[in-house]
Amino acid sequence: MSRFDDMVNGLRDEMDIPENVWRGYVQTLAELPEKGGNGGIMKNYDKNYGKSYGKNQKGGRRRKSSAGMAYLRAAALILISVMVLGTGVYAAEKYFGILDFLRESGNEETVPFVEAEDLIVSAPEQEKEEITEGMLADYTVKEAMCDSDSIYVVLEARAKEGGRYFFIPEDAIAEDPISDWGMEEGISAGEYAASKNLEIVHVNAGIQNMEDLGIAVSAIYFQSVSDDVMDIMIECGKNVKEKTLDVVCTGIVWDESMESMDDVLRTEIRFTLTDISDAVSEAYVPAGSAEIPGTSAVIERAEVTQTKLGTYLEIVYKDESEDWQQMPCFRLAGAAAGEEHQVRIASGTEMLGNGENLWKLSLTKTELGDTIELEAYNAETKEVYGTFELMRQ
Repeated sequence: MSRFDDMVNGLRDEMDIPENVWRGYVQTLAELPEKGGNGGIMKNYDKNYGKSYGKNQKGGRRRKSSAGMAYLRAAALILISVMVLGTGVYAAEKYFGILDFLRESGNEETVPFVEAEDLIVSAPEQEKEEITEGMLADYTVKEAMCDSDSIYVVLEARAKEGGRYFFIPEDAIAEDPISDWGMEEGISAGEYAASKNLEIVHVNAGIQNMEDLGIAVSAIYFQSVSDDVMDIMIECGKNVKEKTLDVVCTGIVWDESMESMDDVLRTEIRFTLTDISDAVSEAYVPAGSAEIPGTSAVIERAEVTQTKLGTYLEIVYKDESEDWQQMPCFRLAGAAAGEEHQVRIASGTEMLGNGENLWKLSLTKTELGDTIELEAYNAETKEVYGTFELMRQ
């Protein structure tokens, strides 16, 4: 253990450093250049706190570090946070960015964080309008990013009146464990709120103009920053290829006293996002028979698009029957659970016209090679129709 490790661990013995502050601190050390080594600290962190991720738990704060930044400066961050600012201010000032959400969703080895980082726009210029009176939370777009096929937005919901509410995701219930959105305590939302005399309030956010942007499906992730501050990431696959996108987001708030949708509080946020990514696409065609047994579908072609952020696979197949129960779904062979190839989003079937249909997979960054093994299956019955090889043209 280095002299620096001795000093910091000594400070821990003398001071009551909250777990969330220490957790953010050791992440800062992990991202700094090696200046004396922090192995002892990281070992203590893994041993004492571990990494327990709930179903919606995504990430911690990411800090940018210059090559010359010293470890003692990092030590000063935690000391100032604890002794001068106080833990409440420390928690309120951080937020969870796009790459934090992606990294902690289990994709750390496949998402090219450094390469993708230059696509992120921090705090884009935005216009906000409260659609309903009495809005309890202020919504702000913290980060946004897009490439040719995806949009990512991180919004923060912050209570206008501090110390009164406990924010939980829109679809959560009081019995859900708060570890589901990144808090460490092993108790339910209802128990936690009662212990602090807080009122449970549900928050959520989404992109409102999905059709204009060619968005077929989206995923939403939640991370608690403090009792009444929640960070929300929206991840969408899109089919519109325009370089400039006018995005309209909606933030909502509701509680158990509201009896109808008319009571839900809403905020609208508008901003413009520009695609600055470089996309490279390659065509694939079936190597043999492309008829899918048990259906009237025939695979025609596929296209793989690579960007700094991800890999996108579009499969076009012909099926004039319009029998939705038999229409195939597609995945990479051997990826039945979606884990082996890190499938982030499957778009579902899009009808292109003239009997053609499109199925799209958004993958974490991966090289697919000269051939692709596709598996066609039925989403409802789980029946596998067959496996097909596609070759790069």
